Amino acid sequence: MKVNMSLYLDHNASSPAKPEVIEAVRTALLMPGNASAPHGHGRGASKLVEDGRAAVALAMGVCAQDLIFTGSGTESLNTAIKSAVDAGCKRLFVSPLDHPASILAALDYTQGQSDVKVEMIPVFASGLLDLNWLRGRLASHDNKTEGRPFVSVAIANSETGVLQDTEILIDIVRDMSGLLLIDAVQAFGKIPVNVIGLADYIAVSAHKIGGPQGVGALYISPGAPFSRYSIGGGQEKRRRAGTLNVAGISGFGAAVKAMSDLAYTSTIRDAVESGLKAIEPEITIFGQDAPRLPNTSFFAVPDTASSTLMMALDLAGISVSTGLACSSGKVGASRAVTAMGLADMAPKGAIRISFGYTSNEKNADTFLHAWAKIRRRALKGAA
Repeated sequence: MKVNMSLYLDHNASSPAKPEVIEAVRTALLMPGNASAPHGHGRGASKLVEDGRAAVALAMGVCAQDLIFTGSGTESLNTAIKSAVDAGCKRLFVSPLDHPASILAALDYTQGQSDVKVEMIPVFASGLLDLNWLRGRLASHDNKTEGRPFVSVAIANSETGVLQDTEILIDIVRDMSGLLLIDAVQAFGKIPVNVIGLADYIAVSAHKIGGPQGVGALYISPGAPFSRYSIGGGQEKRRRAGTLNVAGISGFGAAVKAMSDLAYTSTIRDAVESGLKAIEPEITIFGQDAPRLPNTSFFAVPDTASSTLMMALDLAGISVSTGLACSSGKVGASRAVTAMGLADMAPKGAIRISFGYTSNEKNADTFLHAWAKIRRRALKGAA
């Protein structure tokens, strides 16, 4: 099936595989051998895995021995949260802005445990977390009776691109000897991730940086509690059972080596947002007053469903999203917009555009031209 991808603006969902990645995956697929096998072919596959691990660890700034490969960012987040609950953490503080992999895992793993409580950190309309609230809640925490507090926060929101103040967050959690999970899936490769050595767990994923889909990684700091998410063989030093995805891991390694500075995408994003406001002054751009990823814009017009706008753009050959790809098909305001208390400003949903290494300044003009045409048609039909 031929897919029209003349303008791809959905890098936050999955960034197209880079040529270096495709070649690395192809090379690995042509090499026979299970990475756990002791013969020559197995050792060759194992070397590809360890080369990939070394490359990802170097890009993250961590020791390779503290990194395990998983099947996704979701599995990485699930594993960290399970580890904290199994270690006796009885108070979990989770950002309502975060990926469902964090929020739902926290609620699921604590279900039926009356002495374990999950609390959502309040959010300002800007999209920033209320860290003073978190500081106050942790100050009342008793580590002796409730175990170490556990905090899970994404550096960057996948929809709005809003960036949390990780320096303050780390200080707050460290002051209470808490455990900290940093979801760096959306931030890694777009901005510097300055939490290495300060967070207990860090989750990343390959497909957000032009790597293969279906492979993630989890950093576990020395001394942090850990429980296996899958049980079976002795792979990953008995930390994650299952045949290793040699091609995916090799592709992940190639992707981090090929990472480039995406700061330039802020110029494209700003041009799009200025153009949107010129076309429709009443448009709402979420998170625009807070620090954001350079490549992300999340906006809404109050009179048209986001699904309608997305389909119209798709017909024009422009790929965008209505928010989280894993939540496609949802109706109404997004999780982030709801947490920000701004659902009434986007009653029919919002559109997210996200740029990446394939983007250039011409994309802004192409998008705005298509948008203006779609909106003129919609307004004419409503008249």
